[in-house]
Amino acid sequence: MNSALEQDLRACARLARTHYENFAVGSLLLPRRLRRSLAAIYATVRIADDLADEPMPGVDPRLALAEWERGLETAAAGRPAPHFAQRACGAVIRELGLPLDPFRALFRAFRRDTVQQRYETWEELLEYCRDSANPVGRLVLLLFGVRDPQLFQASDQICTGLQLVNHWQDVADDARRGRIYLPAEDLARFAVDPEALLRGEDSPALRALLAFETARARALLEQGGTLVTATQGRLRLEVALFRRAGLVACDALASAGYAVQQGAPHLGARQRVQIVFTGVRDAVRANRVPSEAPPAARTELAQPEAPHGA
Repeated sequence: MNSALEQDLRACARLARTHYENFAVGSLLLPRRLRRSLAAIYATVRIADDLADEPMPGVDPRLALAEWERGLETAAAGRPAPHFAQRACGAVIRELGLPLDPFRALFRAFRRDTVQQRYETWEELLEYCRDSANPVGRLVLLLFGVRDPQLFQASDQICTGLQLVNHWQDVADDARRGRIYLPAEDLARFAVDPEALLRGEDSPALRALLAFETARARALLEQGGTLVTATQGRLRLEVALFRRAGLVACDALASAGYAVQQGAPHLGARQRVQIVFTGVRDAVRANRVPSEAPPAARTELAQPEAPHGA
């Protein structure tokens, strides 16, 4: 490996370590090569997400995203690119023969964030998650050489669940950007005024709605547990840790009484230790269960019941 690429990969690893996420970007139990590959992908995607969420003054975020995506495709083709993350990710794409389609889906989601601020239905929100979240899990599987469509479907359930939990944690932050990911049909069902939500107002109705939506996210994470038993070795452990991070985040929301307008209930050191302990436990238990391919993901998910009067 040349020294320039080594520096780029180290810079990606630093970015991955210093940016807050509910989940660890490549646990220390992974081989160093895979940790670096994950960090390169994460850095590229994280910067693109920030371009959409925190645009620079006087810069059209859509143009910034288009330029960033071109830089990544340039690097993936083996040509010089301007940014360390693009160069590192391009090298990973070439080395492992990764497809560009998952990255293109992620960029579609980022562009969507620059023009769409509301979601009418649950199904429309799930459609957004298919681009904004699911490609990440598929890329992780591809890094391990997995290309089984059924395993992709189980990965999608975990990734969508994680994405939804992040949205429910970040209701206040998103509102400051004028965004509401809570579906309009559910806001109406629970009698939550969207304008009051944007003003940062808390209410029993909003908390009840978030409890309902968190139960939906938890159901997806539970269904995605089939991926833990269907994988092996270090991939199984990594999947178990990702999934458990989402479940612990659901617990954190419940412990906070779904009072997200007072600040996102981010995970502290205690919860992160819990993720590691329970994730390892999940992986060990799965090792005792005969491996079976997960059933095809259902298009209609079991829905938690709304509280009476909602």
